[in-house]
Amino acid sequence: MPNYDSPKKIFSYRTALIFTGIVLFVVAAINLIGTNILSTQGFAVSESETKTLRLEKENQKLSVKIEEATTLASLNKLAEEGGFIRSKSIVFVPTTSTFASR
Repeated sequence: MPNYDSPKKIFSYRTALIFTGIVLFVVAAINLIGTNILSTQGFAVSESETKTLRLEKENQKLSVKIEEATTLASLNKLAEEGGFIRSKSIVFVPTTSTFASR
């Protein structure tokens, strides 16, 4: 059985140096893996942001087209193309009372 009377015999400078080297290597490997994962996710987020911006621009263009299509002048033009004519006199039809009678 080995003699463990002194801590110098258990932990030498060489084992401490080897242990420190292994720990640094493991930490560096974990850092490298984490950086790789984050950069990959960063590309995915960047792609999503680009797609979102493109869709927002398209949405703005469509909103402008909708506003142009719903102006009174364009609606009047569509009505004339559909064969509708402007009425010269408006007639209101009298209605009966909406209250219930006994």
